[in-house]
Amino acid sequence: MTVIKTEFDEKLEQVRLECMKCEKCSLCHSRTNTVFSGGVPNSKLMLIGEAPGYYEDMKGEPFVGKAGQLLDKILGCVGFSRKENIYICNTLKCRPPENRDPLPEEKAACKEFLDAQVNILKPRIILLCGRVAVNSFLDTKLGITKLRGQWFEGPDFSKMMPIFHPSYLLRNDSREKGSPKWLMWQDIKEVRRVYDQMNV
Repeated sequence: MTVIKTEFDEKLEQVRLECMKCEKCSLCHSRTNTVFSGGVPNSKLMLIGEAPGYYEDMKGEPFVGKAGQLLDKILGCVGFSRKENIYICNTLKCRPPENRDPLPEEKAACKEFLDAQVNILKPRIILLCGRVAVNSFLDTKLGITKLRGQWFEGPDFSKMMPIFHPSYLLRNDSREKGSPKWLMWQDIKEVRRVYDQMNV
């Protein structure tokens, strides 16, 4: 079976190769792998997380630990899959030591790679997964709890929605009405509804 590379694939591969060589901040000295992306290039749906954790750093893929497994289940409940229709990346491409929050200079160093991913794919929907991702795109001091589930205008006429990070959901196991997991379910159903209305 011959795999046909798209224009997306070729452009993203060039950026990925540059990212692998990046030494713009001190994280290059502690990383095991750069974590560039997962899923499939898709001009309709992109999810942007925060930064790689231990398992992501080991494997070189985003969202592969327990939080990633939960994310896959949530996405799968409405028919989204890394193998078919979602592109996943992080604000940072290298793991901060002890999974601490990214420093401003680290986010600045990685910005060109994240911008390139967005500019190449021009997604119609961008899910901002967690506080760090939200703060990279929205100029607000409001927390994720107040922002989640709302649509915001994104680059190139895209729609952006802040959503809870799955690691937060792992710490809040209740599924009762109004709980974080229940709210996440409402949000992901809304994303699917808007996704299905788009003809790309």
